[in-house]
Amino acid sequence: MRRDEWRQLRARYEQVVQPYDLPHPFEVEDLCAAVAAERGRPLTLLPMPAGLADGSGICGMWVSMGAADLVYYTPVASRPHQTHIILHELAHILLDHREPSLPHPEMLAQLFPDLDPEMVTRLLGRGRTKATTRQEQEAELLASVMWQRFSATPVAVATATSDTADTLNRVLGAFTGRSGQVST
Repeated sequence: MRRDEWRQLRARYEQVVQPYDLPHPFEVEDLCAAVAAERGRPLTLLPMPAGLADGSGICGMWVSMGAADLVYYTPVASRPHQTHIILHELAHILLDHREPSLPHPEMLAQLFPDLDPEMVTRLLGRGRTKATTRQEQEAELLASVMWQRFSATPVAVATATSDTADTLNRVLGAFTGRSGQVST
């Protein structure tokens, strides 16, 4: 994906998360409750059952049931990693991601008569990992936007003065042969 595409997506995703007014400090459960309320259906967070994702590389999963959403996350990850996994799955929900190359829902209903065809479609289309599809890349970007938007504590706080930044710019320019600006 080109840089200008990322910028456009990021601007669009800022608009997606704009309506959510969450308390600080941010808790991912607050966002889940807000998304559930907006969609008018329950959203439940569940640890992934032991052995379900063994060897697959899957650490999270969204299952859309007829009248509810289930978001699974790996229980063995750190709390920040679990939060990112959940945000990633919420991004799929907010972006209404579907896999366009899967069989028609009627065919899936014949293959899996006891399961909701929409759920089967989502599960079959979401087995890829490592952000290999456009939808996975979009979900990662929206998860990052949500993390940044709702985080109560910035990751880094600028402590350098503008004079220090100017000096650093001159030093870096001497090493790289460029005279660009260092952003502060």
